[in-house]
Amino acid sequence: MLGPGGFDAKRDITAITVNRWPHGYAYEYNPLFDPDWPPGEAPHVIGRARFGRVTIANSDAGAAAYTDSAIDQAHRAVAELFG
Repeated sequence: MLGPGGFDAKRDITAITVNRWPHGYAYEYNPLFDPDWPPGEAPHVIGRARFGRVTIANSDAGAAAYTDSAIDQAHRAVAELFG
């Protein structure tokens, strides 16, 4: 639909960042009941793994249902793409 206007996805899209502001529930780990995962192996870390030029940034990716977590994850995701 945008092609006639000169849009070329391969040329014009540098990266895609998905960020969801906390609006309900993001699982926060409970040290009494949840395992102590080795660095990089917690479910929220695995779930936010970069896939090509797609990064995931949301409160769930930070395992905290707060706006600051979503913002921190957006910063992390952009840094993953652009270093």
